[in-house]
Amino acid sequence: MSATVENKPVSKGYKYFMVFLCMFTQAIPYGIAQNIQPLFVHPLVNTFHFGLASYTLIFTFGAVAASITSPFIGKGLAKINFKVMYIVGIAISALAYVLFGLSSKLPEFYGAAILCMIGSTFFSGQGVPWVINHWFPGKGRGTALGIAFCGGSIGNIFLQPFTQNLLAKYMVGSTKTGHLKSMAPFFIFAAVLFVVGLIITLFIRTPKDNEIVATKAELEESKKAIAKARAANFEGWTSKEVMKMPWFWIFSIGFLIIGIGLASLNEDYAAFLDTKLSFGTVGIIGMMYGVGCLIGNVTGGILFDKLGTAKAMTYAGIMYVLSILMMIFVSFQPFGSHASEVAGIAYAIFCGLAVFSYMSGPAFMAKDLFGSKDEGVMLGLVGLAYAIGFAIGAPLFGIIKDMASFTVAWYAMIGCVIVGFILLVLAVIKIKAMQKSKE
Repeated sequence: MSATVENKPVSKGYKYFMVFLCMFTQAIPYGIAQNIQPLFVHPLVNTFHFGLASYTLIFTFGAVAASITSPFIGKGLAKINFKVMYIVGIAISALAYVLFGLSSKLPEFYGAAILCMIGSTFFSGQGVPWVINHWFPGKGRGTALGIAFCGGSIGNIFLQPFTQNLLAKYMVGSTKTGHLKSMAPFFIFAAVLFVVGLIITLFIRTPKDNEIVATKAELEESKKAIAKARAANFEGWTSKEVMKMPWFWIFSIGFLIIGIGLASLNEDYAAFLDTKLSFGTVGIIGMMYGVGCLIGNVTGGILFDKLGTAKAMTYAGIMYVLSILMMIFVSFQPFGSHASEVAGIAYAIFCGLAVFSYMSGPAFMAKDLFGSKDEGVMLGLVGLAYAIGFAIGAPLFGIIKDMASFTVAWYAMIGCVIVGFILLVLAVIKIKAMQKSKE
């Protein structure tokens, strides 16, 4: 006689323990794999005499590699035990940091960056949503995802100053012209990433077949809410119809240009600030950026819901213009100026408050503007426009800096941001008008 396995309901406390593990994943493993890499740019460029444009191609190659491999990793999650996929990703990213520490030539750094980005897709880009979606099949999924992804911002608050202080211990010379006397920081972070990831692996998992993660009443309530939302949704156009719209292409070009401008704010800020402020101060600014992102991620959805796409993105554009103006102001200050420190913190807050524009923005705009008919396809197209711009932006900033100066590069980026947001907001207004004529 075969024994039947009794179904067991799972407590909310245990489900939110899984959310905490996802948040912890974003804070430490993801934070090391992704968020602190820009802090290494300036020390490495000085140490190995790379051009800024040449070195920052690591972000372009990494982003492209992650985009290509992400669908395959998503398919693997459905077939292979999640714990195995998670630890594989952790191991790949940790190995990438070891390779960073052993590298001395640009192709070696490019290869390490590609591995690091692919590894983080296993446990973060694909892994975290996979866990949350399984533990929260109905009610509470959005909240759980929001809490989980806040981990990256929380990690920034302490990882950024810790990284800068660690780098300072292994630097020779000033922050502006100094170089690394040892590649030990990479090996330290490789160990931290692997050990923390291994600990998380011991506990993080998806539900077992006999575990009940949502009651029938909750699932029914969720189904009714989804059906009601679908009835109220703008059905929209097919992807083929959208591709024929001139305003869609203007929107996409605008978002691409925005990506060019914002890449420098995310990838090159530390390399610039290192020439104007001490490592410790740059670490504090990185911490404040984490605080700004935390607030920006939480409030972004509210802004979209309350103000609509056009006004919310206008607000984001203003915040980004202010943040770049702070960088331009700093570029005219002498090294160690108190005014630079204040302006740097202002940059971090302004930039963080607008982070929703490319984090939750593509998902919201794809559905709000083009409807639910081909929502998945449109999300991919909208996100692709920004990703292409972002991939171009980091090396372009370095090229302009190498040919002229940081100041000129910041002027170019603020021009991209202004032009990009004008095109995007104008296209949004026109597309919303087309919706009304269709209804």
